[in-house]
Amino acid sequence: MDYRKPVVFGENWSPSRYKVLPYFAVEKALLTRPETRRILDLGCAAGWNMSRFRQYGRCPVGLDVAPERVRLAAVHGPVMVASGRQIPLADGLFDVIYIQHVLHHIGDVGQALREVYRCLKPGGCLFLVETVEDNPLIRWGRRLHPRWLGDDITARFDFAGLQRLLAAAGFQVVQAQQYSVLFWLWEVLPDQIPFMEKLTPLFVAGERLLARAGRKYSAHCFLVAQKAMSAVGLANSEQ
Repeated sequence: MDYRKPVVFGENWSPSRYKVLPYFAVEKALLTRPETRRILDLGCAAGWNMSRFRQYGRCPVGLDVAPERVRLAAVHGPVMVASGRQIPLADGLFDVIYIQHVLHHIGDVGQALREVYRCLKPGGCLFLVETVEDNPLIRWGRRLHPRWLGDDITARFDFAGLQRLLAAAGFQVVQAQQYSVLFWLWEVLPDQIPFMEKLTPLFVAGERLLARAGRKYSAHCFLVAQKAMSAVGLANSEQ
């Protein structure tokens, strides 16, 4: 996905992709609950996620540090130029804060998670999609090329360590799953060579076989983490 141009969810992917990306079903179930009204897409880039949330019937707010990306995302809803380390919005405003492949660019991860916690309502959820270095190709690739589309990779995680970070920030992880042993390559190659998208069903079949034997080496994960219903979790996170 090239976030440097206008993007709309579904326009460049074949339906078979979703069979190996399990977070879409979990995300849709969470975002379409009647009580989920206010959603922040933190690190919205050109609005790919925002366009999908609108397809769910929701009106998300987007935030990104890059003005040029915010201008592109504005076609999908209200957006602002700001950092996830200092969100210029009120406490307890959102039901869900969504962060997809952004936390490793954000700099001070602890500060960003404190801001997310502050801006969530009690009982609200952080939906986090991240790259993890349990996959050795990701680990070595980042050592050789620690940037992605011009953004520095400032934090590196494994799956277990990411869950510990969320717990330390006061969140309760209620769902977590790794996915994409090698299929993460297919999120890059068809964008560069469009006709390769037609081969996606073959790679889906191959990924399913790999996942049976090596899911713990997956390059991506998603986590749903809930803010405590009282102030206790926040107090613990600040100790």
